Amino acid sequence: MALHPQETIQKALFSTTSHIVGEYEKNGILLTHAWPDFSDRYSWNRWAEEDSVSRSAFILAFETKPIKKEKGERLPEYSPMAELICSYLSVLFGKRFDNHGVIEGSGFFHIPDLTQFGQLFNPHLPQNSNTPRIDFPVPLNLVEISRIDRLFLDGTLDSKFIRTFQGAAKFYLQALQNAEHNPEVAYLHLITTGEILSNFHKYKKDHLLDDETKQALKNIREGLPDGAQVADFISGKLRQIKKRFVETIVGLTEQDFFQRSEALEPFARFKADSFRDLVSAAYDLRSRYVHTGIPFGEWVSFNVSGMNNEIQIGKPVVEDKEQSRILAKAPTYIGLERIMRYCLLRFAKVNGAYVEPNTLPASDKIDS
Repeated sequence: MALHPQETIQKALFSTTSHIVGEYEKNGILLTHAWPDFSDRYSWNRWAEEDSVSRSAFILAFETKPIKKEKGERLPEYSPMAELICSYLSVLFGKRFDNHGVIEGSGFFHIPDLTQFGQLFNPHLPQNSNTPRIDFPVPLNLVEISRIDRLFLDGTLDSKFIRTFQGAAKFYLQALQNAEHNPEVAYLHLITTGEILSNFHKYKKDHLLDDETKQALKNIREGLPDGAQVADFISGKLRQIKKRFVETIVGLTEQDFFQRSEALEPFARFKADSFRDLVSAAYDLRSRYVHTGIPFGEWVSFNVSGMNNEIQIGKPVVEDKEQSRILAKAPTYIGLERIMRYCLLRFAKVNGAYVEPNTLPASDKIDS
């Protein structure tokens, strides 16, 4: 019986397209390496080298409460926990992670899904490389999870913040997973990430209205017998999702964001003075795709040998003139992904869920 999996110990397999070292262990949670066959040179190379097939694999092990063995009681499903951890790690490191499923759970062995191990990827993309990201440059070591472990260890964090971060991180991870074979979907997922973040914030009644609209509402209030009621009704309808999205992203982005870049050429980098229009165009691109179905993936995903352009160079030549105008202003997938990871970590930081190592309490520091 001792050889059977323990009912209170759950183990899942996950991997990343980047080379990450170290391990993390704290409060009944362990993340550690799942090693390749060292006698197989091919398996070793795909673990150690940076190329289109390399992957680092890990085991997530964690303790759970004893199972209630009552009639009609279903066995708990813990695979979503592994998916959640993958989304957290993707945001923390800015790298792609894939959940392969539970391998031991609730007293049973399980078969993992290893499909991703046979797929090629572009090692030049920042999300796949072995280089730390330019924003929040977290070393590629699992010990760095201590920066965000309050997300799953600290029960005092605001529940609304936790729900918002989890939802946004889920779509961010899905964007990384879809980027290379379905760029439109990846772009939509990144916009959804921003939308979820934007719903966390409460804006003043007229903050999301432009000056012309405010003046028109003022005229209605003053010119009609029931103008105040009519104006309030209209203003409620006009507080657009797009405006909320733009204000949230711009508000989370500090000036230091524009002082660095992963784009190799200065002319392909974000500029502070055009950033608001760029974020607005990203939302317009999403809306136009949803309403017209006109594809745009080729334009936002083009990445020449790791140039990592954040903005379009020139004006894309497409049949739809409005589409061309929006594409010329909108960020590339590379740029939008960088924006959303930065905003997610800024969001976590201002809510006390991301802490730099030198500010961690002594009891929370983990030796590497």
